[in-house]
Amino acid sequence: MPLSRLEPGVFVRGIGTDPTHVQMLAEAASSCALPAILVQESSSRIVDGMHRFEAAKLRGEETIPVRLISCSDEDAFILAVKANTWHGLPLSRADRMAGARQIVEWHPDWSDRAIGAATGLSAKTIAGIRRHCADDGQQLGKRLGRDGKRRPLTAAEGRRRAADYIAVHPDASLREIAREADVAPATAQDVRARIRRGADPVAPRRNATPLNDGTGGTGRSATLSPMQPWPPTESNLSSSTMRSLPQPTWSSLSPKLANDPSLKYTERGRAFIGWMVLHVINSGEWKEFIDAIPVHWSRDLSLVADRTGQDWMAFAEELRRRQEVFD
Repeated sequence: MPLSRLEPGVFVRGIGTDPTHVQMLAEAASSCALPAILVQESSSRIVDGMHRFEAAKLRGEETIPVRLISCSDEDAFILAVKANTWHGLPLSRADRMAGARQIVEWHPDWSDRAIGAATGLSAKTIAGIRRHCADDGQQLGKRLGRDGKRRPLTAAEGRRRAADYIAVHPDASLREIAREADVAPATAQDVRARIRRGADPVAPRRNATPLNDGTGGTGRSATLSPMQPWPPTESNLSSSTMRSLPQPTWSSLSPKLANDPSLKYTERGRAFIGWMVLHVINSGEWKEFIDAIPVHWSRDLSLVADRTGQDWMAFAEELRRRQEVFD
């Protein structure tokens, strides 16, 4: 599409475009094609790709590859926040907080986790933003989860959902239980541990998190001893305790990686972050596309997925090996 037909984008950055990043993209475009930008079809406004747009102008280009999307202005804003959280030059925390406040105002019925997934913020942070909003949607009685289902707000309801799912799927993983019941993995673990002990799964949690390694443990507390070193590692904590600790996600790591000088100011570091952005997927994200794949491609694509999974496992193993060398 001609650059002259495009309108300035959905503004989600308080400081606008970064000239340094524009220059970097302009240089990169000389050796490889940059991804197409997202454009709102009805208004020709740029939803995602302002830096690529400015880079094209800097290079004297007259046209730029685009992907047209049909959506409302609200959806365009949410998509812009989500896109700039997951790839490219990550939004600052202040910009993500501002985006989250806007989404809470428009969609008070969305769950904290759903808004957090769109903005790269924790559910706890979204809950804090919600408390400071004049209309926090509590009167609705339910919130919309990431799976599109509306569920009651009370914690007890979430624990009941988890207990019901475990009853039907006793061998389900904690991640699966947490996803299907729309609860935190720690809650899913606690509910499963209580069921195995014959305790009430909906009873309030105590200060300590029950320890369960998946073999029907005794329910002892998974608390850290004051003498144990920090941060916890596999060498000073049991494997079951390690599994109970929060696991890093790409949304939480990407802003930190992008601001790490050892990556930010080196060519290979920037290339690595760009590579990760193109290849990392969210847990369960593939489900959005599985029904769109023709059956006659299923076998070939399954082999590609298998090979990709093996490569990721080799990558993870090499990272662990390097860490062990330095520990």
